[in-house]
Amino acid sequence: MKLSLLLLTVCSVVGSAVIAQAGTINLDSSATNTTNNSVSLGIADAGATENILPNSSWYGPLAGSSWISYADTGSTSDPNFYTVPNGTAVTFSQSFNVSGTVTNAVLNVLADDTTSVVLNGITIYSAVLGGSYPLCSSQAIGCLESTEGNFSLASFGSDLKQGTNTLSFTTYQENGYSYGLDYVGSVATATPEPASVTFVGLGLAGAAFWVRRKAGALKSQANA
Repeated sequence: MKLSLLLLTVCSVVGSAVIAQAGTINLDSSATNTTNNSVSLGIADAGATENILPNSSWYGPLAGSSWISYADTGSTSDPNFYTVPNGTAVTFSQSFNVSGTVTNAVLNVLADDTTSVVLNGITIYSAVLGGSYPLCSSQAIGCLESTEGNFSLASFGSDLKQGTNTLSFTTYQENGYSYGLDYVGSVATATPEPASVTFVGLGLAGAAFWVRRKAGALKSQANA
């Protein structure tokens, strides 16, 4: 019993030495981070993702992000403003790498008229089409603070995976002029310090050796 208790104590002390290295993956809508499929859909010649001037009635941009589109589709006062036809659905995507245990994740999304959210082929939020669009969608996900889509670790953390992840937004034009997407998020991870892992392994090995040696000595004394 004393040996078992001692081994447990040693393991607890060694285990407490494991220090987690924390990291944060930042996600945001921007021309540099986000691609779109407008060219493959045949609705744009260039179709590069653009940071756009927002419609004056939109909320945002969210902190650290920008309203984006595949053309100048935000502010109606923009001299190059382009009216996106109703029924248009363009998918914007961002890929990122996860290494370590995910400890927290958040995502906030705005869109005009609305958008679906998909992570690694799994739908986190399915856009409600055919609804009311006084400005954009009258319910989440829309372009106003009151219709902002808010997601947490509980709502999409289980769909994250080690390695490459792809977050996609299929953004719909249902009834209106302006069109765009705005999102920001983060994924927090933690991994053990490499040196601490080595220390744990050596500590456990040493503890096991000591216990075996002590047990052998006690057995010899018992047989004497």
